[in-house]
This record gives sequence, C-alpha cells and structure tokens, in this order.
Amino acid sequence: MQLDKLHITTVLKRLAAQVDVLLARVESRLMGKLVAHDQAVSDPLDSGFLPNFCNGWTIFNVAVIAEMLAIVIALVSPQMPISQTMLGNLILISLFIQWIALSNAAALCVMRKQLNRLSNLRAIAMSYGLMLCVTWLVGEAALWVLWLAQVTSSPNPEWNAYFHLQNLSVAAIVDALALRYFFARHQLKQRTLSEAQAKIQALRTRIRPHFLFNTMNIIASLTRSSPAQAETAIENMADLFRTMLSDEENLVPVKNEVAIAQKYLDIESLRLDNRLNVDWDIGKFPRKAVMPVLTLQPLLESAIQHGIEPLTEGGRIRVKLWEEDDKININVSAPAPRTKARAQLRDTDTALENVRQRLESYYGKLAKLETNEEQGQMTVSLSLPTRGETP
Repeated sequence: MQLDKLHITTVLKRLAAQVDVLLARVESRLMGKLVAHDQAVSDPLDSGFLPNFCNGWTIFNVAVIAEMLAIVIALVSPQMPISQTMLGNLILISLFIQWIALSNAAALCVMRKQLNRLSNLRAIAMSYGLMLCVTWLVGEAALWVLWLAQVTSSPNPEWNAYFHLQNLSVAAIVDALALRYFFARHQLKQRTLSEAQAKIQALRTRIRPHFLFNTMNIIASLTRSSPAQAETAIENMADLFRTMLSDEENLVPVKNEVAIAQKYLDIESLRLDNRLNVDWDIGKFPRKAVMPVLTLQPLLESAIQHGIEPLTEGGRIRVKLWEEDDKININVSAPAPRTKARAQLRDTDTALENVRQRLESYYGKLAKLETNEEQGQMTVSLSLPTRGETP
C-alpha cells in the first residue's frame, strides 16, 4: 500500500509539473493552425474573392442564372426581326446569353490564378474589364455568325452600334452585381474564418482552471485515503484532456462519446461528492451511429454548473439517449437554475451555443437543439442524424 501511495503521489506531482507544458503545447498547436491558415491565405487559388469557375457546379450555377436572365429579357424585349415567334425569340436570346456567360466563366477560369494575386480592388477592376471585353467579342462573333448563316446581309449591319451598346449596358449592370456578390461572399467567408480562429484560440478556456485545480486537490487528498481511486481519477482526467486537446473534431461512435462523458462525471463526482447523482438511460444504437466528439460533455457541464452547483443539497441529472427514425436523440435534465443562476446562465454560459454552432456546421438544419423548463426541471433536447449525414 505504501508503494502504491508513493506511486500515486509521484504521478500526481508529475501531472502538476506538466500542466504548464501541456498548455504550452496547446498554444503551439493553435499557432500551428493559424500559420497553416496564413499559408492557405497566401495561396492565390484560395485567397481571392473569385470562385472557382473551373468547377462543374459553379458552371452549372452560371448557366442557370444566365437562363433566368434570358427569360426576363425575352419577356420585356420586343420581337426580333430574325425571329417569328416568342419561343424563337427566347431560344435566340438564351443561346446568346449562355454564350456570353460561359465565355466569361471560361475566361475567369483561365485568369483566376493571376487575378487572385492582385489586391481586391485591382482584381475587381480587371475582372470587370475582362468580362466586358468578352461580352463585346461574343457580340461581334454573333454578328459574323449571323452573316455567315445569311441571316444578315453584312457582318456590320446598321444596328451594329446599338446592338453592342445594348449588350455592354446590360453586361455592365449584371457583371457589377455579380462581382459585388462574389466580394460580399468573400468577406463573409473571411469573417467566418476569423471567428473560427477566435474559437480555436479560446480552446484553452474549455479546460476550466478551477475544474483542473480542484480535481488535482481532490486527487492529492485521495492519495493517502484511497490510492486506487486517485489513480483512476488521474486516468480519467488524462483521457478527458486528450479528447479536449485533440487536433481535429471527428465524428465518433455514440459509445465513445458516452464513455468520455462518464469519465467527466466521475471526476465531477469526486468534487461534488453526494451532491451529484446521475441516472443514465442508454438505448441500443446501430454500429454506424456516430456523433461529433464532445457533444454530450458540454451539456453535462452546463447542467452541473447551473443546475447542481448552486444548490446546497445538490441534485440529480437524468441523461437519456435513444435512436429513433435514423435520429440520435439526447435528453439531459437537471434542476432548473434559480433566479441568480438563471441570469448567469443567460449572460455567461456558452456551452449550449457552442454545441449548437458545431451541430450546424456538421449537419445544417438536420440537427436540432432545444431547451425547455417545466416543473422545476431544465431539459436540453438534442436530435441529429444517426450516421453523420451532412446536408
């Protein structure tokens, strides 16, 4: 027994001595992520505001928008002399606008790398000029095609100037709107990346200092009275930290998420003693059932912080997980926060909001997180796809 105590004490001291090293490694990892992001930004293919016009989905969107524009122009424009019917008018306008749109997409696809090396203002000006030039060239080519097809008597008919002026006027408006949209979307993406960086930098706050040091103090007190329990607590804390400091957020099996949540509760039980009681109701899940790592633990942390800690007598948390209609359903119930704790919950608790944002990034609108207070109980209900499908 004395050897076990000595062993536990040594392990505990090493753990305490390496806390700063561990946090330094976290900071190093975060800086590595930021450097990697900066390198990605320096890549001209990823940093600019122009989308990838070489991508099939982007070209499809361009074609659809061009066709919608053709329909609008066909509805408001007078009958063309080379067409006898409304349908013929629409077909000719559609062919011409699709020709312009796809030619612009091809030109931006070829020039995207060079344009994204420029500043945003210069890239906008160059892109705008390039698209207007392409529009003029396609218009000139269309006149030659009409002449070669013997539709017009000359490649330079009397309405040539009006034809080009009309095309360039419409193109100037549409191209300006398109570039404004691309730039606004780029700014939104940059803001989103900045928020993501801020969240990465705030990862250290997920390791609550008072939780860490309270746990270490509890372990220190257990080294004499219960060495085996102290060793188990150290192992649980190591597993929890390993999961929290993981480089990537992955989808993990439900049983793994439940296991890490139970380790967290085991540590909190040492601190709260008999003030914390937890009832588990876990149904059967298919083998392929997965969920984002550290989804359940923040829900339990919030329930303890705002539903158990403020109560002198403590309370009971009920956790229910079940699978239904290809959905993972989770209910976490705890005593509802009292007046002061409820105000604190509104002002300071970000655990639920972080979970909500992470679920939205994984599943879009396929996942739901709701809170409900009834009969003195606060219940957080979570529903997400069983197999990690994304929208």
